[in-house]
Amino acid sequence: MVIDRLQDSQAEDVARLIKRNLLEITSNYYPSAYVAALIKEFSPANIMRTARTQHVFVALEDSEVIGTGSLADHGTAEAPSYYGTAIFVTPEHHSRGVGRQLMHRVEAQAMELGADRITVRAAVNARGFYEKLGYLHRDGIAVPDDRGNFVMVKALPGEPM
Repeated sequence: MVIDRLQDSQAEDVARLIKRNLLEITSNYYPSAYVAALIKEFSPANIMRTARTQHVFVALEDSEVIGTGSLADHGTAEAPSYYGTAIFVTPEHHSRGVGRQLMHRVEAQAMELGADRITVRAAVNARGFYEKLGYLHRDGIAVPDDRGNFVMVKALPGEPM
């Protein structure tokens, strides 16, 4: 498996992977209207647009996209605030280390940018995954946000650059 930057030619595959994940897994935990809005949000065009402002990665196995993950900065130039976003893995590749490797790449990118921590909004079904990677509930509070996700934070090793 290889983790690489998203190429525009992979946007359709990433959108299809995300849609499948949302329909097969996320729909078991969230209302259908919310899932439908997410599917619309993750269109190929929006994925390509996102890749121009965020660091979007894909996990490839024999050139097939089997996972994706992004690093976004929701802060300012003076005070960046890095988030791991849109972490999705094909259902048949769950529990095989794909998500872990994607998150390691996202975290490495954050460290390259000088981050000393990274935040995620963990879906109900992904909390355990992030906990295994060392993420803690922000302020020690395990209460879902307005979208039903849990805000979790991880301190990154080393000194900020």
